[in-house]
Amino acid sequence: PHAYQAAVDLGVLYVNPRFKRRAYTETEAIDQCMFRIIDVVDPLDETKEVILRLEHEVRAVVTRDGKKYKSYPLFEIQV
Repeated sequence: PHAYQAAVDLGVLYVNPRFKRRAYTETEAIDQCMFRIIDVVDPLDETKEVILRLEHEVRAVVTRDGKKYKSYPLFEIQV
């Protein structure tokens, strides 16, 4: 939830209509185990000027119920 909220606060959240999995809200991002951003910005720069435009999918390590997400590449979750 922290990464999602940071993306919202920075104004970089993006929903790509080409994909079935879409996260318009934090709840949907948690349910989908992912959300997308479109712009890379410096969070410390007050102007939030775009450094790079690049669509990026941010994925969760665990599902809503705490189980390892199916695409997590390691055998166990490292703490």
